[in-house]
Amino acid sequence: MIVGEGWFIKMDKKQKLLDLIDKAGKGSIEAAEEIALGYFQGEFGEKNLVKAKKWASYAAKHGSDKVQEILGC
Repeated sequence: MIVGEGWFIKMDKKQKLLDLIDKAGKGSIEAAEEIALGYFQGEFGEKNLVKAKKWASYAAKHGSDKVQEILGC
């Protein structure tokens, strides 16, 4: 059975998201920012503004200035 290249790209994005969530859970504000931006821009599939705002709020509460665009949407 041959698996299409798109499957690997989807798995890479999913793994990246899981890795970022793990880092954010351990206190990485940069990871939380990246998750927020990824959801905002649709990097992890379709855009998800609810999840983008959730992660942006988390990052902002911990001192991030980079997520203001997401919080203002």
